[in-house]
Amino acid sequence: MAKAVVILGAGWAGLPLAHKLLKYTLPKTRDGLKVFLVSPNSHFYWNVAAVRGVIPDAISDEQLFFPIEPGFAQYCAENFEFVLGKAERLDLENNTVEVAKNDGSQRSLSYDQLVIATGSQTRGNLPFKTVGTYEETLAALHSLQKQIDIAKSIVVAGGGPTGVETAGELAAAYRGDKDITLVIGGDHALQAAHVLPSVSQAVERDLQKLAVKLVRNTQVKGVHTKAKGEEDAAAQTTLTLSNGSILVADLYLPLFGVQLNMDFVPRSLHDSAGNLSLDKTMRVVGTKNVWGIGDVGNIEAKQLTVTDAQIIHLSAALDFVLTGDGGQVKEYKPSGKKMIFITMGKKYATGQIGGWKLWGWITSYVKGRLLFVDTAQGYVGGKHLRHASM
Repeated sequence: MAKAVVILGAGWAGLPLAHKLLKYTLPKTRDGLKVFLVSPNSHFYWNVAAVRGVIPDAISDEQLFFPIEPGFAQYCAENFEFVLGKAERLDLENNTVEVAKNDGSQRSLSYDQLVIATGSQTRGNLPFKTVGTYEETLAALHSLQKQIDIAKSIVVAGGGPTGVETAGELAAAYRGDKDITLVIGGDHALQAAHVLPSVSQAVERDLQKLAVKLVRNTQVKGVHTKAKGEEDAAAQTTLTLSNGSILVADLYLPLFGVQLNMDFVPRSLHDSAGNLSLDKTMRVVGTKNVWGIGDVGNIEAKQLTVTDAQIIHLSAALDFVLTGDGGQVKEYKPSGKKMIFITMGKKYATGQIGGWKLWGWITSYVKGRLLFVDTAQGYVGGKHLRHASM
């Protein structure tokens, strides 16, 4: 009887993992393989470009969202099924997962191996990540684009890559027509990302050139929004900061931290911080056939730059288990090499690989021009990973 692998989540980790299993593991299985890919999203969101995509007319919808099913048409229906829905409950004893389908029906899926790759979402359901279905995410994106268009002043909170890039992209796009303020919790931008001081300094110099106002060593503690009377005017938001000061803006974007999509996962599988507790093989602690990958796990930093390595490892681990070769699954060994690329518009950029700061023009050329949207079709279609072959 064919082995069943259920992958929950069709994002940066789950979707290419499904492709790898179908391309390379399926031909080696004795009894066949059936991969179920479960997601509430009919389209893949290339949200690495969302920092620019939230700006009206900067990037088209077609360059941000890619239908998932066409890329899997190359496989036989008996080996693959795309289930449009959201996981609601895991039954670890009976190896089943209950799925609430988008059409309102319920579906119970049995699995031999289960992969949790449900990722995370941004605070306040901002569309820098998916916010539900494709239609809901697209509507949220269009709504935010309209708010950005009419806002005269915007406050971004968060000194990490998303907050920094968003503030920089907005400033680069509007060139002084809007007041952009970035609130960070530490002494300098990207402090929590543990980048080289020279990288942080370069980023702050670029923010200064773009006229972004930087508010340091404080956090937003209170938010009060009051709508203006005119339909074409932005709402007024009053922000109370931890240092006691007050900021008033037309639009507030909280871009710090993420919320994991793991409501369906039993608390016994969470670590003390709310992550999925993984062992060194990427298997969920306390289970024999449940695995985790991407943002949900606690094995590595929650960064897109590590996704390729995790996909390559987990596909090999599942290949090992599903083909019945016996022995032990190898441990996953994080590289530990810092890799970060910061772009703010098409001109300003810097980055770091390991202990080396990258020249701005290199980062701008590689990432800043297109934010990799030119590679998206191949990624979604299973032709390649971000920085490695499929």
